[in-house]
Amino acid sequence: MLTSLSRFLAVLLLLAWMTTPAPADEKDEDSEEEKKEEPAEKKSDLKDFHTFTSARGDKTLKLKVLARIDDETYKVENPEGKVFNLKAASVSQSDQRFLDFWEPDAIFNLKTAKLPEVLDQMGYSALDLTVVESTFLVNVTVDGKNGKFLLDPGRGWSTFDPAAAKEIGMNLTEGRVTFTDKTGKTSRSKRGTVKEFKAGQVTITSHEFEILPVAQMFRAVPANTIGAIGGDLLKRFNAMIDYGGKRLFVKKDK
Repeated sequence: MLTSLSRFLAVLLLLAWMTTPAPADEKDEDSEEEKKEEPAEKKSDLKDFHTFTSARGDKTLKLKVLARIDDETYKVENPEGKVFNLKAASVSQSDQRFLDFWEPDAIFNLKTAKLPEVLDQMGYSALDLTVVESTFLVNVTVDGKNGKFLLDPGRGWSTFDPAAAKEIGMNLTEGRVTFTDKTGKTSRSKRGTVKEFKAGQVTITSHEFEILPVAQMFRAVPANTIGAIGGDLLKRFNAMIDYGGKRLFVKKDK
């Protein structure tokens, strides 16, 4: 009797095991759950993009205007995220009117706004500064010659080195500055005009310099230093100097 009962119970247990659904694979469930929770790929929001038509009328392109560099040049971005400069003359008359009335988004949150972002929207370009013994320098191009210029905002005039002036073929006249160097020697400057002074993306044309040896004016003058930017040139560049961030912000002269 005991044996028959034991066999009966064993059969019931076997049938119960065979009819119980097998547990789902936890790994598969997790994978499906991950797929459900995984956010969809973020698409570019095209509401801020304007459809531009070429001046000839044969092409269209969606672009977002980021900044006004000057009255003729704008920084734009396409839906793929590529940033480049757009000339107003390259688009239709109606698009040119759109650019004339375009204004950057205001940044008034003083807790989150950053200086480079604000100045970028105002059309400024940022140039990196290097420091040598508390003297700030920036790389520029003068009439095709590359070199370093010291920042000298305390003077109302800018300086160009005689050797560099001779190299670019500058025509010299009598200058207006009498200068006493660190050895006590007094000299009179010459004066000359550069055709093109380029700092980053911004170019100034026809600017007068006082021609004086830069090494006589500053204690630390690195190699390939060919001049100094004074207050007159900084004004033409609408310049802002971020000494802490070692950056010079410049914008095209109006």
